[in-house]
Amino acid sequence: MRVFASGVGLLFCLAASGPAMGAPIGIGDSDRVVFYGDKMVEPAKFGHMVESFIRVKYPESKARFWHVGSRNHDKIELANEQFDERLAPLKPTIIVLCWGLGDGGMKKHRDERVAQVAGHYGTLIDRCKKLGAKVFVLTPPCPTIAKKNILAAGEYDVTVMKIAEAISKTAGERGVTVLDWYGPTAALHEQGKGAELTDKDGLFPAASSNAIAAKLIFDAWHLEPIDVRVQMDWAAGTASTTHGSAEVIGNDPNAKSLNLQDFPMPFHTGKRKAAFREDFACADYCRMTLTVDNLPDGIVAMRQRGTRQKPMSVSSQQLRSGLNLAAIKPITRTKRFTDFVDKIETKNNYAFKIRAFKKQYIENQDIDPELVASYQTHLLALQQFHEGIAQVILRTPRTLNLALDLRLAPGGSRP
Repeated sequence: MRVFASGVGLLFCLAASGPAMGAPIGIGDSDRVVFYGDKMVEPAKFGHMVESFIRVKYPESKARFWHVGSRNHDKIELANEQFDERLAPLKPTIIVLCWGLGDGGMKKHRDERVAQVAGHYGTLIDRCKKLGAKVFVLTPPCPTIAKKNILAAGEYDVTVMKIAEAISKTAGERGVTVLDWYGPTAALHEQGKGAELTDKDGLFPAASSNAIAAKLIFDAWHLEPIDVRVQMDWAAGTASTTHGSAEVIGNDPNAKSLNLQDFPMPFHTGKRKAAFREDFACADYCRMTLTVDNLPDGIVAMRQRGTRQKPMSVSSQQLRSGLNLAAIKPITRTKRFTDFVDKIETKNNYAFKIRAFKKQYIENQDIDPELVASYQTHLLALQQFHEGIAQVILRTPRTLNLALDLRLAPGGSRP
């Protein structure tokens, strides 16, 4: 398999800071962002990561997000067919296009089809630009052909590579920023690290692949990482933090409680088990580092106070070196965090319900006249709920209060 590398350079943001009050660079306070694509876009995955990050990192931003896709690997022709109905009415100011993964029909590449895809993609870009929107083109990622015989037989990784190349060339000719998702995913496959990149169908991107796409967008929009640091001294019983407040309670040499008040939330990755581990592409964009000084050797059991959560065990060495709190269950299972994530997911699910309802009923020419008014009333209710929860999200706090109980088992045994 050839590894495709886009000629568009990546933009890396080196500055590190905590949650900011203003709007991010590259996306304004009132921007209307639409992720427009196929199954890679809806249900929202990488787009959800981006939306969640903006909400947490920039709590004052009132930018809005829509994830307009399909629940199938539809072809690029559909993007133009549904443009006036699904995209234009949202009045987007930023559009992230993500089509192409299914355009090869799971078969060996044909130059004729690749040229067709490029032509349709060019038309789509032109129409997006006519709306006055800033356009980003995200290439399709590399599929895992080993997971499906049909993909392997059709050398479908090469097919997608050809399509990605053609899309990139078309976008570049129009002065549009290309975000190369294929290149890094193909490189991981070459290194034998591609097993976790797709679901069972070998096509649909899994969490680790979506994290790569999200990072490409973070970089292109010049977003600043979340960088929060908590310093605790086990022997002295003191703590400090760069955001919010921190306090240590307890005099037991083997047990302490760390209270964090007004502590920032991490952003949501969609798959907590993989979140923010070192090889997770988004890890550097969410660092909430707890460092514990003067901690004796052993194993520390950590859990949120007042819950029945199974304690999380970490070594003293990990805590002395620095543990990323963003990845641990005591934070990702706090009610305020899960409620916030649920609100975003509910908003996005209702946007899909509205489109599905309109397609199924409102556009049906055979509706009984007796039911027309009730259908329209139901559609209005769905739209009002979607708009209402979008406003609720904007005023929902992005900080949490967390009490962590830490119990040390000296010498390396589990507490």
